[in-house]
Amino acid sequence: MLLVIGFVNVGVGKNEPRDFGIVLLSGALMETIAMAFIIMEGDVFGATVAAAFVLLLWMLGIGLIIGKNLMAMNHALWFTGIFFALITAELIAMHAIMLSIAIGLLPIITILLSIAHYMNKPMIGRIAGMVSIIDGFLFFVLAYAGAVGIVLP
Repeated sequence: MLLVIGFVNVGVGKNEPRDFGIVLLSGALMETIAMAFIIMEGDVFGATVAAAFVLLLWMLGIGLIIGKNLMAMNHALWFTGIFFALITAELIAMHAIMLSIAIGLLPIITILLSIAHYMNKPMIGRIAGMVSIIDGFLFFVLAYAGAVGIVLP
């Protein structure tokens, strides 16, 4: 999802809001299913983080497809950015270095995107897109490392 968001924001591909909304809604559906499994495992911290992703993806996806509630979409970006900053602080306290970096880029991305929409400044959105591409690759590395059994710091 971060790679798609990043590449669209830097101008790669067609920037059709409704198509982008469909991509985000598919991610929201997958994340909602994943959150159900996290809740079944009893992981309160993981479920809380997943809930922030779910809120963000559903709000953005619906807002882009319908084309209404754009102010609500901007507020969802802003508030999830603040939430991700708090999660990053918790991860730093837990000494989860790689995950702190990956999650720590999310507040930058979401807050920059909300500022870009509030101020109607596409260049700020491009910067958020570049950070999003970097973060997408970081999450890819984390996922790959976890899949092959490598524990990153």
